[in-house]
Amino acid sequence: MEIKKHLLTYTLEFFVILLGISLSFYLERKNDSDYKEELKNQSLNRISNNLTMDLRDMEFNAKAHAKASEAIAWLVKNNHNLLNLPKDTVGLKISQAVSIATIFVDNQEEYRALQNSGLIELIELEEVVLAIQNKYKSHDFYKKIEDMIVNQGSELRPYMYQNTQLKHEQLDELGFHEGRVFTGTEPIPNPILERLKDKKWIHDFYQNRIQDRIKKDSALQELIHKELQKDPQ
Repeated sequence: MEIKKHLLTYTLEFFVILLGISLSFYLERKNDSDYKEELKNQSLNRISNNLTMDLRDMEFNAKAHAKASEAIAWLVKNNHNLLNLPKDTVGLKISQAVSIATIFVDNQEEYRALQNSGLIELIELEEVVLAIQNKYKSHDFYKKIEDMIVNQGSELRPYMYQNTQLKHEQLDELGFHEGRVFTGTEPIPNPILERLKDKKWIHDFYQNRIQDRIKKDSALQELIHKELQKDPQ
């Protein structure tokens, strides 16, 4: 009888110890899971904040490239009568057509941290994962288009410097010079005009891509907020 009693006691003790160990492992795994979930949400919050800055930058870029495109269109339309137009207006349009360019700010630090840590696998909404991946894949493409615009501008600068003079250093609302005055004695030569037309096409192409990116980034920000609401911190 004593043996059975001791055996029952030892058995109960064994199960209590086993339960304690199992509970300890469970709590450790849960704490680890909660910690990773918190890290994932922190990264998503930072990406969302970066999106806010990206959207502001892209709005600026879209306005700048629209202004350059409009200036080129004006020069092409008015080239035949260029010498009869106000010199400050012509100089401003040439300056905008040649000089306006942007630099796409590519902040991928949080995305790379999310990706390299494996925390991206914890995102429940597949649309969020795909949208984030597609966003950062497109950044290199935007920078290549900007490089094309800068190169075109570099080719056109000698004409601008030979046919305009900077009379004052006043800047427009986007921060570009608006103080150049036309000093040329002839309409814009056809080779320069044709290069400007090519540059306009690139400005328009870039602006369309950026406007599309603005819509997608706004949608991505909403998706991230939806993901975060599933695991409120």
